[in-house]
Amino acid sequence: MTNFKKTNMNVKKFSSNPSLSIVLLGIIITSLFTLLLFLTNILEFNNVWAATGGTAIPTYMISTRDGSDPPKGVKEIGYNGKPLGDINQLKKDCPAEVAIFVHGWHNDQNKAKERLDRVKMSLESNNYIIPLIGLSWNSDKEWDDAKTIAQQNGPKLAHFIFDYVNTCKHQFNKNVNVRLISHSIGARVILSTLDSLYKNPMWKNNGFKIASVHLMGAAVDDEEVSKNPLDISSDPTNANTVKSAYGKVIEGEVVRFYNLFDPEDNVLQFIYPFYEGKDTALGQHGMQQNIKQIDKVTTPPYYDINVQNEIEPGQDADGIADAHVVFCGIVVCRDNLIIKDWDIGLCLPYYNFFGTLITNCHVDVGDNHAGYMGFRNIPANKNVHEYDGAIDVVVQNWLRPPK
Repeated sequence: MTNFKKTNMNVKKFSSNPSLSIVLLGIIITSLFTLLLFLTNILEFNNVWAATGGTAIPTYMISTRDGSDPPKGVKEIGYNGKPLGDINQLKKDCPAEVAIFVHGWHNDQNKAKERLDRVKMSLESNNYIIPLIGLSWNSDKEWDDAKTIAQQNGPKLAHFIFDYVNTCKHQFNKNVNVRLISHSIGARVILSTLDSLYKNPMWKNNGFKIASVHLMGAAVDDEEVSKNPLDISSDPTNANTVKSAYGKVIEGEVVRFYNLFDPEDNVLQFIYPFYEGKDTALGQHGMQQNIKQIDKVTTPPYYDINVQNEIEPGQDADGIADAHVVFCGIVVCRDNLIIKDWDIGLCLPYYNFFGTLITNCHVDVGDNHAGYMGFRNIPANKNVHEYDGAIDVVVQNWLRPPK
C-alpha cells in the first residue's frame, strides 16, 4: 500500500510539471522518428526495394545534352516542382531494381522532364515503386539529325549502365536489375545501347543482362529486329540510310523484350513513312511479317503486343501547348489556339480538290502518339494523372513475364 501511494504521488507530481511532460514527449517522438528512419534505410539502402507498395517513386535524370559520356546526373527541379534525386547517391545505394526511360523526338529539357514525370505518375498509379531514371538527350532536331544523335547516344547510355551494374556488383556485392523503357525514336537509343553492350567483353564476361526492354510506339523500321543483316540491305526503302539488324543483340542481351505497337498511331501511320521512304515502323504493326523464320528473334525474349486500346482518345496528353508548324501548316497552328494544343500527328493537313488547305483535327482510340506514357488531367489540373496509357501493360509484364 505504501508503494502504491508513493507511485501515485510521483504520477501526480509528474503530471503537474509541464516541462517534464514536454521532455518525455520529445524523447518518445524522437525515438519513433529514429525507428522509422532506420526501417526506411533498411528498405532503400539494403537492396530490398519492394516492387509494389510505397507512395512516391524516387526520380533521377541523366543527360548527354552537353556531350557527356557517360551521361551525367542532372541537379535540377523536376517537372513536378520537386528536386530530382542525386544519381551519385543511387549508385551507392544499388537498389535491386531500377528503370531507365528514354524520351522521343523533338523533346527539349522541359519536355524530357515532363515525359519522365508522366511515366512516374503512371507507374505509381499501378503501384509499382522502383527508382526511375530519365535520359535527356538532344532529340529536338530535324528528323535525320535526331536519328543520328539517337544512334550516338546508345554507347553513352551503355557506358552508364555498365558502370552502374559493375560497380554495384564488385564494390557493394549487390545485383541490380535494369529495366529499359523508350518512346518513339527513343527506341533507336535503346537498340544502339544493346548493341554497344553486346560488343562489350567485360559486360559479357560478367554475365550481365538487361532484365527487360519495352519499346512504346517505336519509330524504327519493322525489319530492324531481324537477326539477318540482309533483311536490311535488301530492302529498297533503306537506301542511303544507316540501319541495323538487332535481332542477335536482342537475343543475347535481354531477358524479356517487348515491342508495344499500335496500328492506329497517327505519327507512325503518316509522319514516319514520310521521312522513311514509305517504310513501316516497328511500333505500328510489330515485326515485319515476311522476315524468314530463321531470321526472327526467338520468343522469349521477343514479344509483340498490340496496345491500341490502351491509348485514350485524348488530344493533349502532356498539357504543353505546341505549335507543330511542320505538321499543321504555319498559319493554322500558330494562330489557332485550339489546334496548337493538340498533340503531334492529330492535326494532319491536306489540300482538297480546290487547292484549299484543310486541317483534319480528329482523335480516336489509339491515335495519340503522345499517349503511351499516360495522360494528364487536362484542363482541370495538369499535375494530376488521369490515364496510364500503356504503362499498365509494362507493369503487368514486369510482374508476370510471359513464358
